[in-house]
Amino acid sequence: MAYCSHFLVAVSCITLGNLASAQNVSEDPIRQLVTTQQSISLNQAVEVNEQYPLPDTDINWSPKLSDPIGDLIVQAKLDRSNRDASISINKSGSSELAQAALNYLGVRYRFGGTTPSTGFDCSGFIYYTASKYMGVNLPRNSQSMAGIGLKVAKDALKPGDLVFFNTRGFTYSHVGIYLGANKFVHSPRTGTVVRVEDMSNDYWTKRYNGARRLEGRTVAAY
Repeated sequence: MAYCSHFLVAVSCITLGNLASAQNVSEDPIRQLVTTQQSISLNQAVEVNEQYPLPDTDINWSPKLSDPIGDLIVQAKLDRSNRDASISINKSGSSELAQAALNYLGVRYRFGGTTPSTGFDCSGFIYYTASKYMGVNLPRNSQSMAGIGLKVAKDALKPGDLVFFNTRGFTYSHVGIYLGANKFVHSPRTGTVVRVEDMSNDYWTKRYNGARRLEGRTVAAY
């Protein structure tokens, strides 16, 4: 009987010890801190602007069958094994350019940049995507780009059209790619990353300069 009593006491101690160990793990403040920190996004852009402050943006989509922008983003993520991944594209038009551009969401802004590895400025982003996915060599700056392709009315915009804005005190000083539903993707400025904006925002509405469509004949003529 004495032997059995000692055995039961030993088993009880082991069980209680395991429970205490599990409780310590669950209450480990370091582990909880690491878990919390891992849930914080590292890709949030810091806005740095002076004369023309950009608006804050908080555009997130939960893709639905009726959400064309969400569909574009989901498809781009599926195609994107890395930021320089190729995707299948029909070179007869520019609408697929919108999907291609979404491969580079999160790439940092860099003045004069023309590749995902170095970063993009606004026109460098357009220059790179149009060259890679359409085989079109556009001018290097946004003002010159504004003279290429077909002029498009704002109410006739389609995904893939280039949209131009006055963000630096002169026309056509900024360019992005229209996605549909009043959204466009662009590389804003120093301290930010390639991201999606809402054109119906007052900032962009007041600075809108027009749009161009990169269709075969007009681009070939350039």
